[in-house]
Amino acid sequence: MPDPAVVWSFVPGGDYTEELAWLTDVLQAPTGGTQHRRLRESPRTTIGFACLEHGDDRRWLDAQLRQHSAALWSVPVPIDERPLSAAVLAGATVLPVDVDGARFVAGGRVLIIGHDPRVYEEGTIDSVGVSSLTLSAGLAGPWPANTRLIPLRSAYLADPPAVARYTSDASGLIPLRWRLIDPLDTAPALPGTPYRGHPVFDQIVPVWTSDPVWTPERRTIWADDDIAAPALLDTAGSALGKTVLQYAAVGAGEVASFRAALFALAGRWAPAWVPTWTHDLRLVAGVGAGQWYLDVDGPLLSGQPLPANRRDIRIQLSGGVVHYRRIAGVSTPAAGVDRLTLDAPLPAAIGLQDVAMVSFLVLSVQDSDTATLRYFDSNTLQCELVWRELAHEL
Repeated sequence: MPDPAVVWSFVPGGDYTEELAWLTDVLQAPTGGTQHRRLRESPRTTIGFACLEHGDDRRWLDAQLRQHSAALWSVPVPIDERPLSAAVLAGATVLPVDVDGARFVAGGRVLIIGHDPRVYEEGTIDSVGVSSLTLSAGLAGPWPANTRLIPLRSAYLADPPAVARYTSDASGLIPLRWRLIDPLDTAPALPGTPYRGHPVFDQIVPVWTSDPVWTPERRTIWADDDIAAPALLDTAGSALGKTVLQYAAVGAGEVASFRAALFALAGRWAPAWVPTWTHDLRLVAGVGAGQWYLDVDGPLLSGQPLPANRRDIRIQLSGGVVHYRRIAGVSTPAAGVDRLTLDAPLPAAIGLQDVAMVSFLVLSVQDSDTATLRYFDSNTLQCELVWRELAHEL
């Protein structure tokens, strides 16, 4: 029989990250269309954190790494740590704990540990309640209130850690990356209102921790016979741009919603409508109730065909109301004005002062199968997403 997994029982610290890697087979046509086939049910997950030990604990850490660095480990997911709500006695099978947002799973394991990395218990979870965990076997010993309960996952070290020495008896900060064998999944769910058969990814607004970047990439082929001047062939006939946006989820609800959205998108597999989050169109006249058009500053869209990924708009009002509409046609009622005919009327009057932003909606998929979540704490995370515009005929 294989050796049992070694429990990593040292206090995690430093920055905590989760790298989620899906796998999508993407077939790209020269004319811009794509076909996306999902190849992994769950992403391969790599988590990262650090530790810092001194004295007896540092010597124990050295001994564990020397003996087991290539072994299978039971690794805690520290961002999901929860305190024991009340003391429990030896033999207890029910652990009172608020599990909301933590990824404890039935059939999985939990680490029960205090401050000493050599004093802990590893329990198998029989069921997960709203405010308790039920174990399949009783505890070996008693545990006081506020004992740490942490979900465990089987994992290997992704690479050997560099163990620095701060002093002769204390380690420096040791970065650790763990390649999980067990899934660390979240139930997939895309928030937001559906539009033309796909969700709109606008419930979490990007943040400007770094500048958003849009690149108007195209599908092109250079034709060059090394004799005549080379020619550039635009096979798709429109820009299929790439946009880099930074997102931050704040609060347990937003964190759970953002993770659920990533699992629904599954890397490059599922499309969503993504706002540009820029002031793309500026109204020059108010809108009456039931009106079918918008008058915007122009010339901007008039005098040229409307590309497929510049026909849908998101109208955000100052009070938080949002309308999604398709531009059915463009005319020029006066100099400097583009009149955008909409596919449906607007239900209520809108004054110029009521408009917060009018942005284009672009049907997109992620440009990468890998997303990295950087946590500040269990209720705050940051993630960069790169969106690729799709050629579509919706």
